[in-house]
Amino acid sequence: MFEAWKHFRYTYPDFAREIRNVYLGLSTDGFNPFGKGGRKYSLWPVIVTPYNLPPALCMKREFLFLTILVPGPNHPRRALDVFLKPLISELRMLWYEGVRVYDVSLKNNFTMRAVLMWTISDFPAYGMLSGWTTHGRLSCPHCQDNSDAFWLQNGRKSSWFDCHRRFLPSNHPYRRNKRLFTRNKVINDGPPPSYDGTYILEQFSDFYVLETRDCGGNGHDRIDGYGTAHNWHKKSIFWELPYWKDHLLRHNLDVMHIEKNFFENIINTVLNVAGKTKDNLKSRLDLQQLCGREELYAMENGTGQVPIFRLLPSRKAAFFEWLQKSAKFPDGYVSNLSNCVDETSGRLSGLKSHDCHVIMERLFPFVFDELLPKNVHEPIAAIGAFFRDLCSRSLTESGLHTLQQNIPVILCNLEKIFPPSFFDVMEHLPIHLPREAVLGGPVQYRWMYPFERYMFHLKKKVKNMSKVEGSIVAQSPNEEITNFSAYYFAPTVQTKARKPGRYDDGGERPTYHTYVPSIFQEIGRLSGKRKGVWLTEQEVNHIHCYIIRNCEDVFPYESIFADQLRAEHEGISDEYLEELKQSMFPSWLKYYVISGDSRGQRFPTWFAELVEGPLLQVVSSPMYCTRGHVFRRKSTTRLRKTMNYGVVVKTPTVDYYGEIIDIIEVEYPGLLNLKCIMFRCEWYDPTYGQGMKVTKFGVTQINSSRRLGKYDPFILASQADQVCYLPYPRVVNINDPWISVTQINPRSRVAGSIYDEPLQQPFASMPTETQASTSRVPLVSTGEVQVEDLPIEADEEGSDEFAELSDSGDSEYSSDSVDSANVL
Repeated sequence: MFEAWKHFRYTYPDFAREIRNVYLGLSTDGFNPFGKGGRKYSLWPVIVTPYNLPPALCMKREFLFLTILVPGPNHPRRALDVFLKPLISELRMLWYEGVRVYDVSLKNNFTMRAVLMWTISDFPAYGMLSGWTTHGRLSCPHCQDNSDAFWLQNGRKSSWFDCHRRFLPSNHPYRRNKRLFTRNKVINDGPPPSYDGTYILEQFSDFYVLETRDCGGNGHDRIDGYGTAHNWHKKSIFWELPYWKDHLLRHNLDVMHIEKNFFENIINTVLNVAGKTKDNLKSRLDLQQLCGREELYAMENGTGQVPIFRLLPSRKAAFFEWLQKSAKFPDGYVSNLSNCVDETSGRLSGLKSHDCHVIMERLFPFVFDELLPKNVHEPIAAIGAFFRDLCSRSLTESGLHTLQQNIPVILCNLEKIFPPSFFDVMEHLPIHLPREAVLGGPVQYRWMYPFERYMFHLKKKVKNMSKVEGSIVAQSPNEEITNFSAYYFAPTVQTKARKPGRYDDGGERPTYHTYVPSIFQEIGRLSGKRKGVWLTEQEVNHIHCYIIRNCEDVFPYESIFADQLRAEHEGISDEYLEELKQSMFPSWLKYYVISGDSRGQRFPTWFAELVEGPLLQVVSSPMYCTRGHVFRRKSTTRLRKTMNYGVVVKTPTVDYYGEIIDIIEVEYPGLLNLKCIMFRCEWYDPTYGQGMKVTKFGVTQINSSRRLGKYDPFILASQADQVCYLPYPRVVNINDPWISVTQINPRSRVAGSIYDEPLQQPFASMPTETQASTSRVPLVSTGEVQVEDLPIEADEEGSDEFAELSDSGDSEYSSDSVDSANVL
């Protein structure tokens, strides 16, 4: 695990020995400060961030430092190294000499050194930073000249169709199949080798690859062999760093943009979006040249049969209706997806990158279960589950090994369905993502989300539109000084960094003048209009029994009571013992405390008040914020576009899923006035197979028609984790009661030793081996043949890798979604 870190520390033990040395990451991307509708302008900030930070602080805005601002209006293109020269000089100084700094914890001075571990960027900027052109047949920097990509004669672009069977085991049946992929083609080659720094330096020497200062930046002559034997257009300035050749991972593939592009290709093709679909006349002509899929060949009059990977009009309407009415997530988890449905043009519009992230990982594994045939739904579900597991905050060595085994099969299964034009370089790059995760660790510290949001933050600094660079540069040092100085204020002083979030829980525990158990000191905040509610005697007794049996300080007395019952009832069963505890333990405990004086035993004040039982009247509230979650009772969310009433209580043997009916504050009368928050819930049947099951793509399903068979509605709020229930878009089994469950990670929380419970979702990988079938796939409906006119347009590949530039300062990275990427 994390081999790049281990390898560097092993290679440079002197640097690793000083634990206070700094490890850095670098990111850059261009944005237009005037927005998409403004004049053409390209501004390139270069951002550096340290990794020597706790997970809760790493990659936060306060620790993203603007080091260089490449001015506009022109795009730097291949001459970016000219602007990076001052930064590289400082990095060399920090490596060789270091700087004298003061350690406030040890109260001494020491020489601090720094190392740049890698760069983070989207794919076009990857080429600018690495020197390897990310365009054309050899655009994959991992495969290099071992790529099997080829040129589509009709589509006029490079395709990575049938380039993934070589990554399969040598005895895999897909390798020998001549029907499902390229016609009459058998694959015997193994995967491309990995290239270390020494080999790349040899390439520079063999091909006479020059640095920017020698070749002149933009407009210089192409290097011999460019586009055929290699794709080097320069020797990157990062090779001036003495340790660069020893890194195992120098430039990161950005999961954010890869996932977004993959999602857009799938959804636009499935919805048949005009001008965006990968199924058109030119793709059918290429398909006819490459594959034996006669049913999808284009006819002489320009028509063709409707493929099975396209949603029929009725099912597309059902999908849109489901997004508008049933796809509800908790507050702040994703945009309002109903606003992204454009029924007029039959497409999804206005999706942010994070929305694509959520749909890909949370909806794709199940949403097309009834909308598309099984042999189409399963490959789409598998790629969604792959990205979900890859982006998990908990990575295991076995899980990453499973991902490395599964992704070639997943891509091959997609190749059996979609045409060659579907597979551009963005559909190929996922094959290398598990390996990069093995080298570098979780993607949350190696993707563009925090940097894109920071660029939007820089865009907001532009006050003088005639001097955009000056506006940003003038305000950035002030902001850094302010952030640094804020740490010297007392914790009670509210600063910008300490500003409570929208659903902040307060962050302070209830205080008592003496010791009380932890269940009465949980951090949380009730919100909304509250009212008093009278409980029945049965409810009060049940609440009281539940509280004392979940109080750790009472556990020893419960053991005493259980021993007495076993002594009185020889051979008592566990079920009967549990029944007696539920009915008799509260009264026994009360008598045990009252009679303590006769035994010479004294109990603390809180214990004496606890055994007396709670008040019959409780405070009911519509909302409760705690531990990064916001919970609402179900009755208040019927007209909302969000749902916050789903909960799960996890035990060592079974998980209980339910819905919050009410949120109540229970009070024990007395001097201490003990209070705790409880949820009244309606529970689903947790029996596996009848009330709950897990699909092979890791989707938990609940039978909404079955309920828990016993009366046990109350739980402590501190025991609840949040989930979200999503019904399937049904078009066949309309009355099927099974619904999907999505685990919701808390916002602004990181699992660690300072928390009592792990807050992140467990790593849920796909089966050990993804299913692979060599049976012929029917690519058109087996019913009545449907023929249509095929669109002529195609997304031809241009001659300039910088032709399509993203505007990183777009409004999709607004401050309202700062933590959005962390909720998954």
